[in-house]
Amino acid sequence: MDIIYLHGFNSDGEGWKTTALRKHFPTANVQAPDLPAHPLEVQEVIEACIANCTEPPLLVGTSLGGFYAYYYSALHQLKALLFNPSLKPHITLDDRGIGVFKTWTQGRAYHFKRDYLTILGKMKSEADHQQNQKLLYFFLANDDEVLDHQQIPEQFTQSHVQWFPGAGHRFSKFEKVLKLMKKEFANR
Repeated sequence: MDIIYLHGFNSDGEGWKTTALRKHFPTANVQAPDLPAHPLEVQEVIEACIANCTEPPLLVGTSLGGFYAYYYSALHQLKALLFNPSLKPHITLDDRGIGVFKTWTQGRAYHFKRDYLTILGKMKSEADHQQNQKLLYFFLANDDEVLDHQQIPEQFTQSHVQWFPGAGHRFSKFEKVLKLMKKEFANR
């Protein structure tokens, strides 16, 4: 089994969620790249990860990484586990995502530029037109302090949508979901 984990804004590929994926799917090939700031460079990284898979991978994405998992699910018709995904990063990053930052785990410096929002908007539109909702599994915290997910259930009526109290934006119940999903995806 191949799994590609896509981290969120200001995060890194290797962290506690990647460790949890490897723990709960010990025989899987888990790729967890550090994503660059530029969306076109992110596309190159993810395409390379997909090319390294021996079978269609399971995409797992959190926040901005959830958006990229959403995009690649549509592009390649892949199953995706989306944790508090940012489905409108071209809007939500406009007010607080422009500038120079350092990632939480590794302190990797990067510059997220306003120009990237246009690219993300185009990616969103492209994904919306090609999306197979049955491939999407949404795991949402009803106390997400960063993103509002209230419209997801009505927009994705054919997707699996599950709410979790007390998980916050970082989705502290990640391992709980992996335990639940293990049976469904471990035997692919």
